[in-house]
Amino acid sequence: MKTRSAYLEELQKINSRVNQMGSEAKLQIDKTIMAFDTISVPLCNEILKWDDHIDRMEEDIEQACINIVVREAPVASDWRRIASFMRMISDIERIADNCCDIAEYIKKLAGEDEAEVPEHLGDMFRTMRQMVNDTVDAFDTGDLDKANAVIDADETVDGYFIRIREEIEDEIRKSPAKVAQYLDYFMISKYIERMADHSTSVASWMTFIVKGDLKMYFTDRYHKAGEENA
Repeated sequence: MKTRSAYLEELQKINSRVNQMGSEAKLQIDKTIMAFDTISVPLCNEILKWDDHIDRMEEDIEQACINIVVREAPVASDWRRIASFMRMISDIERIADNCCDIAEYIKKLAGEDEAEVPEHLGDMFRTMRQMVNDTVDAFDTGDLDKANAVIDADETVDGYFIRIREEIEDEIRKSPAKVAQYLDYFMISKYIERMADHSTSVASWMTFIVKGDLKMYFTDRYHKAGEENA
């Protein structure tokens, strides 16, 4: 076994790598928003190429977590931290995947006739981006109040999703020839909603690291998600 100081240093290195992964996800979201605002196919291609990089980061951090568990048999509080790291990087990787999903739909929009963007889609994008930004900041500083604010903000994104869905239904009725474009917008809004959920998940795992329990909001939300997907 390593000395306690060396062991804690290794844990801190993993912590820093998780934070770096989150920071790179923020940059990828910024690219995705820019690609959407400009309907840029080249930028979408950059986003898609970047996915392999985030996958490697997840694999490397996961392996580091497994190695330290096998070698050091961590105490309960450290085990919570390591287990949370592994769940967090899974959520961050899913956020990156969702950026790629959105990039594919932007590329579809680029090849279609222009259709009016749903009114609240830009607001939904930017609210989700702020949630991810605040999640990464909260993780870096250990700020549970900010993490809880991220969890609360998820309801705002859900509200946008409902309004966008209703607006898209109206637009399809008025302009049935553009149904493909509006379905693309709907799928983009769905992926944004999922990204907000993943950000909420990361924020909830932070409370597990510090307090040893998960917020009921987190448990209820994923129970509801399971029912919706059944």
